[in-house]
Amino acid sequence: MGILKFAAVAALASGLAATAQAQQVRVIASNPQGSIFYAGSVVFGKMMDEKLKMQVRVQPMAGSSTYIPLLNRGEVDFGLTNVDDSRSAFKGVGNFRQPNPDLRLMAIAFPLTLGALVINDAPIKTINDLKGKTLPWGYNAQVTGRVLQEALLASAGLTMNDVKTVPTQSLFSGVDLLGEGKVDAAVISVGTGQGQQANQKMSSRGGIRFLNMDASPEAVARVRKVLPARPFVVQPAPHAVGIMGPTTIMAYSIFFSTSAKMPDDVVYNVVKMLHESKDDLVKGHPVFRNFEPKGMNEEIGVPYHPGAIKFYKEIGQWPPK
Repeated sequence: MGILKFAAVAALASGLAATAQAQQVRVIASNPQGSIFYAGSVVFGKMMDEKLKMQVRVQPMAGSSTYIPLLNRGEVDFGLTNVDDSRSAFKGVGNFRQPNPDLRLMAIAFPLTLGALVINDAPIKTINDLKGKTLPWGYNAQVTGRVLQEALLASAGLTMNDVKTVPTQSLFSGVDLLGEGKVDAAVISVGTGQGQQANQKMSSRGGIRFLNMDASPEAVARVRKVLPARPFVVQPAPHAVGIMGPTTIMAYSIFFSTSAKMPDDVVYNVVKMLHESKDDLVKGHPVFRNFEPKGMNEEIGVPYHPGAIKFYKEIGQWPPK
């Protein structure tokens, strides 16, 4: 084959490869529609499309326990994972029967704020007051809910042995029980649709109200024995139904995750784009108001993707502090 002909064939092959790369659809797996994970995933997908010219499709699934194994195998490309599921999945414990050694973290997407919710006119003022009260429990469709509820109770030195329970499938259905008057309190993230619905159902009793969590060092130490979480003060805002004033609740990290099989340059570009795009993220959804470009990683015992590490080294954010 002549040099010119070889060059032409090589150029054609290169062009076809580039076209195939450009046309490849990246899949972001998410929790069901209506969840904060789904809303956040839609924002990520839109920005990856607009800023990186990537074709992205958001695929809602039953939950992260369903799609993390797919991430591990490279059958989906990206997904939001909470700190507890990330650690458990990587090790193959808890809700995960097998280790997921190829799960890789890219960045902290946002801290998810979680609190105990009551009807506004109830005499319950703090999490300590939940002793002897009735709470949802079971969470067979959302096993992480057990850890989250146990961590909140631990802040007050309580365990599930200190409360009564009504079985339910998820945190979301637990809030429905609160709206139906079947439990005294429920656990949920700030800003969910379920919280808004419960607020409407209980409007005759002043709606719903989040309880303050003890933020003392002793309380935080008890929480962290259950979950790597921290106190977080939420201010009243239009989307923060149930936040009556500055309220201390629990926050834990949600990660934008991928597979070890994802090319380094793709991950590098995605993480760099996120670092530079807080304003656009916030425009997409208010949950990103707590996204922190100056602190995009933390050590939880799950590896970060090499493409992400490369970017963090460039901006002085590696190793995690």
